[in-house]
Amino acid sequence: MTHSADASRRAAHRAEMRASGLRLIEIWVPDTSAPGFAQEARRQSLLVAAESDFDDMMDFIERNGPQPAGHQGRD
Repeated sequence: MTHSADASRRAAHRAEMRASGLRLIEIWVPDTSAPGFAQEARRQSLLVAAESDFDDMMDFIERNGPQPAGHQGRD
């Protein structure tokens, strides 16, 4: 497939997505394959787990985070 054909397909797909009410965003996310990533993630998770209000934080996240498919409202 040529470059212009690829670009046309991408443009058409993006137009369809916009027509369906969506918008394209781009974000930078951590590189999980980077050296030191796992160690830093572990360090941060241990800090959070050691907080005195850990249970309260987790309850908040569970109440306000994404709900399983078929869930009928928040508790």
